[in-house]
Amino acid sequence: MMAFDQIDRSAISDPHVRKAVGSLVRVSAWGNAYLVTTPLTYPSGSIVGVRVVPTHGGYWITDFAMGFREAETMEAQRSFGSHAGRMKDELGVEYTEGHEIRVFANEHQIAWAIRRVAYASHRVMVKAYHSMPEWDEQEIGAALFQRLRSIFGDAAQERVSIVGSSNLDWKFAAQVEIGTRRVLFDVVTPYYTSVCSAVSKFTDIRRLGENNHPVAVVDDLESMGKWLPLVSQEAEVIEDDVSEETLRSVVAEAA
Repeated sequence: MMAFDQIDRSAISDPHVRKAVGSLVRVSAWGNAYLVTTPLTYPSGSIVGVRVVPTHGGYWITDFAMGFREAETMEAQRSFGSHAGRMKDELGVEYTEGHEIRVFANEHQIAWAIRRVAYASHRVMVKAYHSMPEWDEQEIGAALFQRLRSIFGDAAQERVSIVGSSNLDWKFAAQVEIGTRRVLFDVVTPYYTSVCSAVSKFTDIRRLGENNHPVAVVDDLESMGKWLPLVSQEAEVIEDDVSEETLRSVVAEAA
């Protein structure tokens, strides 16, 4: 087995490798603190940075809310806070009221703490990024159900599960049941994961027969872009703010 000897960056003989390695981690002074950039990047491509703040008895290592600010730019801040709150024990970090991810370290733990905070901030942001369709769907779905309930009363049900022709259990934001027929509403957002999930469930439900009518609810038809033709092949598509008359018409035609 080949053995490798650890060397300092200054001992790297190849100038190109030395330059590349030097660009991976950089340190800048910031008052009495230090800003350390890491090789990690957020989904936006921004570099994950960590601030090291000397204090009495040790050092605070923090992402200075950079992860949260990244989430804000994508309107995923609520998802970020939710994931950070749930994962803080798993990741061994604190999540503060100021939205910072941080740990306290002694002089022997600084390197570990920098890695830990950078990893935690990156991981939480990635989870928040991938949860964006879910948060959007929950908001639109809740508002949709309230409208359906006000129009159709107890015939409208929220968050129903339907077994498709493949025997898979599919969840829908709402349904309106008229006699033996069900109009099944589900929210679709212009993200790959949302579209693929929705198309799969719509296709499977349609195979149950004409008594099950899937309806895709979107925030804006135009914003669905290239995904709209794919979704519309398997479900009727409406915007979430359609009129009460349109909702009545959708249910009446299906029934």
